[in-house]
Amino acid sequence: MANRASIEELGEGPQVPGPPPASQLILLATVHGDPAGYERAWRIFEQLRPEVITVEISRFSVHCRERAIRGWRRRLAEALRSLPPEAARSLAVSRVAAQAEVPFEYQAARDWGKSHNVAVKLLDSGAVARHHLPRYTKELLTAANLRCLGENGSTGTLEEFVAAEFRRARLAREGKLRPLPHVAEADDHRRERLWAKRLQRLVATGKRVVHLGGWEHLLPWPGGGGLLQLLEDLKPGIILLDEADQI
Repeated sequence: MANRASIEELGEGPQVPGPPPASQLILLATVHGDPAGYERAWRIFEQLRPEVITVEISRFSVHCRERAIRGWRRRLAEALRSLPPEAARSLAVSRVAAQAEVPFEYQAARDWGKSHNVAVKLLDSGAVARHHLPRYTKELLTAANLRCLGENGSTGTLEEFVAAEFRRARLAREGKLRPLPHVAEADDHRRERLWAKRLQRLVATGKRVVHLGGWEHLLPWPGGGGLLQLLEDLKPGIILLDEADQI
């Protein structure tokens, strides 16, 4: 079974004493859209000093997002001006706004990698992005869609949603949470097999690899399955991104 190590056990920096990780692969489990995600990822990189960073995103997705981001932001701002204030401030709309940005996982990996001369590898294929990203302008960021989401979505702030997701991730790490239906979909399994093969090749080079990805793909599920099982022979360590707050 994979190591379920805490950041205290895996850290190397002066703030968190302890031995270096036993595994050359650390899975850094994130919640997509975390407003504090960039800073949290940076602190963990500083502790672990990876030699390679991998991210659950494709090169196509990054290029597409970077080209489209100004248009998406403009369209989002226009749509928000047409909404009632309470709808514009809703959790659902906040999540859409975060979804339409370049993910913090990539930004943190890119920036830390540049400043420390560390390679950053993008593991995903472009298939999912090619299907979903073109729909952002036509569907996701329309005033009608945001109004519907704002009027019918969940309450609370994005920060509260992220904290609740990390609580769910801890239950999953303890084997106390069943996977959501979409985690078991065939497309996700194909993607996870691709990520596993690429991670295995990188670890085989002897370098310490830190992989950033959504927590539902990285933590163990009752009965096995998923990326963690595919990488079981590497005995990867697992850190939840919000454990950076302990540093």
